[in-house]
Amino acid sequence: MSTPTPPIPPAPPPPSSSGSIDFARCFTFVTEDPAWVSKILIGGAFTFASTFVVGLFFVGGYWARLVRRTAAGEALPLPGWDDLGGIFNDGIRIAGLYLVYGLAAFLVVGIPAAAVFGLVFAAGALTAHSEVASALVQALGALGFLAIYAVFALLALAANIVLPVALARAALRESFREGLAWREILAFLRANLGNYVLALLAYLVASFASQFGLLLCCVGVFPALFWAYVILAYAIGSAVRLNPAWA
Repeated sequence: MSTPTPPIPPAPPPPSSSGSIDFARCFTFVTEDPAWVSKILIGGAFTFASTFVVGLFFVGGYWARLVRRTAAGEALPLPGWDDLGGIFNDGIRIAGLYLVYGLAAFLVVGIPAAAVFGLVFAAGALTAHSEVASALVQALGALGFLAIYAVFALLALAANIVLPVALARAALRESFREGLAWREILAFLRANLGNYVLALLAYLVASFASQFGLLLCCVGVFPALFWAYVILAYAIGSAVRLNPAWA
């Protein structure tokens, strides 16, 4: 007589879309992993290698995997470094989105700046014979460049707010195109504004602390910078975990 198959336990209910991320655990989850020291040190080495571009792909790929693992509720979400090829492939998507968003910001600011520079140069040449007119052109040019700088500052702020969500969506859906899904990205920001503010605050705190990485970690600033990236990934993944429909 065959042995009856034991019943499959029911799956745990999905987390509620309400609630706040555990702000304190954003800073403590790393040390819960028995291999956290080696993982952070390797990540620090790749962060240093990012100054030569190639490290960006590994740091970005690791960041993407951590977002996914955190959103899935992994008890120890820090990925290992045993699949460098896969991490590199994940990082291509993240680095590509960085490039696209950076290029878009450059075009939005660079084209008007070039136009203002050209107009000021042409007007200056036409009014070179008049000191008053020349001074007026220089003043208007200065105001124009100040306006462009203000636009650049606002654009940089907007990019810093939106870009992590865009990268997280691309990581979760494993699709470059999803990182450009503006409607869904903005919908997530509206629905999870409080948690996202907490995530950014955690990253700002970690980034500030990373400036003292040489003193805090005794191993250099690059592992501390990588630790800050890890905290941002975990915080955003936690926000997604509380709103799984978005993922």
